Amino acid sequence: MLKSCVSRGKKINLRTSTAFSLLILIVALPFAVSASDDHFQEISGNEKKEILKRIGALQKDIHSIRSSVTQEKQLSAMKDRIYVEGRMIMAKPDMLRWETVKPHKSITAIDGRTMTVYYPDEKEAQVYTLSENFIARNTMSFFTIAMGGDLNEMEKRFAVNMFRGDNGIIFKLTPLSRIAGRYISSLIINYDEATGLPKGFEITTAKGDRTVTTLAGIQSNYAVDPGMFKIKLPDDVRITNQFESNDN
Repeated sequence: MLKSCVSRGKKINLRTSTAFSLLILIVALPFAVSASDDHFQEISGNEKKEILKRIGALQKDIHSIRSSVTQEKQLSAMKDRIYVEGRMIMAKPDMLRWETVKPHKSITAIDGRTMTVYYPDEKEAQVYTLSENFIARNTMSFFTIAMGGDLNEMEKRFAVNMFRGDNGIIFKLTPLSRIAGRYISSLIINYDEATGLPKGFEITTAKGDRTVTTLAGIQSNYAVDPGMFKIKLPDDVRITNQFESNDN
């Protein structure tokens, strides 16, 4: 009985962590690194503006991306690292579908108004209204900023440092908002200068948790059906958050 309770507790922690990671960011890629590494040279001034201009021009005609996804999580509440596998589809301006297949099945869909996180094996789900939920709302805001490469938008919400590395341009974003700072200490994004797409990121939370997300086989301008960003939940699914807001 005790072993069963412990196992269930770990599963709940993992599911909470997965949903939390989805809420505070989730998107990109095969390279993550600390921007404080000595191998990186800081970029400033006019060069920073030129790089952002190039990235913005490359991203201008990209309306969607599809990719397989892996994540590595180091959580302060858990002894072992967690490895997550799945796939992701994102479409501008504010639609996302993220499915995980290991270690547990889940589907997260954002349709621009609501975010649904569904666990089919447990028959449970959480549903968030973007306009009322701080983390969910800022998830799509992060995607929009990352896909758009808009320095002005970034600097409204983050202190932005830029570095040049062997594998691309590194952005280190530190939240300006105290509320955002409760959840995120820093975001590190690695952009591919050739495609304008983010190709790696690392997120660190205020508790010291760290998540590295990797995308493989990225396809841009994938044909999407708006219906894939909605989840029709079966009648027997239990909504565990009852549309609660967490802005407080």
